[in-house]
Amino acid sequence: MKLFVRPEWPITAIRSRGTRVITKEYGELVDMESGCWAAVLGHNHPDVVKVIHEQVDTLFHTHQYFETEHPAKLVEELTEAANLITKYSGCFLSSGSEAVSLAVMLSELLTGRRKKLSMNISYLGASADLRHPRDRMYWDDLDVTECLRCGEDCSGVSNNISDTDGNLKDIGRDCSSCGRYNHLDFSQYASFVFEPGNSGGMVLLPPERLVNFLAGNVRAAGGLLVVNEVTTGFGRTGKWFGFQHYGFLNSVTGAPDFIALGKGLGNGYPISAVLARESLAVAAEKTGFRYVQSHIDDPMGCRIAREVVSVMAKGNWVLKGSEMGEYLRSRLADIAAGNKYIKEIRGRGMMNVVMLESGVSAGAIFKGLLERGYFCGYSEQLSFIHLYAPLIISREDVDGFCSAFEQVLDIRDGS
Repeated sequence: MKLFVRPEWPITAIRSRGTRVITKEYGELVDMESGCWAAVLGHNHPDVVKVIHEQVDTLFHTHQYFETEHPAKLVEELTEAANLITKYSGCFLSSGSEAVSLAVMLSELLTGRRKKLSMNISYLGASADLRHPRDRMYWDDLDVTECLRCGEDCSGVSNNISDTDGNLKDIGRDCSSCGRYNHLDFSQYASFVFEPGNSGGMVLLPPERLVNFLAGNVRAAGGLLVVNEVTTGFGRTGKWFGFQHYGFLNSVTGAPDFIALGKGLGNGYPISAVLARESLAVAAEKTGFRYVQSHIDDPMGCRIAREVVSVMAKGNWVLKGSEMGEYLRSRLADIAAGNKYIKEIRGRGMMNVVMLESGVSAGAIFKGLLERGYFCGYSEQLSFIHLYAPLIISREDVDGFCSAFEQVLDIRDGS
């Protein structure tokens, strides 16, 4: 049963390694999507594979009553690698949607409130409580379409509105002047649930001033801050976590209360997590609230994730991926400058999308790229080509993709 949109052309995977997937129909493909946006270190990374074999031979699965060293070590190592400025405790699960759902549930538990604040462009998960359209009784999803165009001329105030301490005095000064959200009663919200720009693959990046304004006001009114880093985490945006692009959230004052992780955490292995501020984790335990599932704090998943964190840190892959993402966008911009079929290029780090002009078939471009040895994502309905390549992708592969992309567009143009 396939409950998702898929290409009309079959693509049968046989094996994979690094940035390559070997297929029955098209031979070797360069994977510009990191599997399902998860294999940030590429497929079958040798260090990760080695750890998998070792862990399978040692301890594969346990009852939740057993403890292992891996969950606590993973939190410690991730906190250090990502330079998180707040101490967290962790709970490790199986899917990103589950992690976001639990984080939201905990925000309700600890505040005694049910209403959540989010944005209409935020993809939060596939579960019934998180997917669009969200229940208006419990969610305020702000329409931020106009805010995406907010620039230096918005109320005459600069984008640089927060200092390194996340000083609330300056947060959202221009958003208050704008008045678009002055009607909000921030005291009703259990949490501000923020996704830093993935937007279901559309790469819609909320302006910092808006995020700081909403997060700062929710925090000031006693609400909590939940960040969905399932897709944007682990270097995808050019930083370890997407929220680190936002001054208030990356400050001592405004650091997230809960961080939901997935995808890159296991480099494709199904492990997710909720990181909770230590004080909130203690408070949650004291309430008597209980949550358990079959693979909670799973030793296999946690050991794999520890190796992913180690490889990323040692290889400096967050920075390298960011630099290669910038190079990819520069090459795409060169192509767009001489082409009438590209409407816009949006991106941050190795999270990129090419928006096509109306009437251009994204599916036809996808097929043309397959035939030239490149796999990407696409949406016929939304007219885009999707590029979330592994952080390890080489300059040669980026050049090769851009050459193939240009060829496909030229064929459409008849040149």
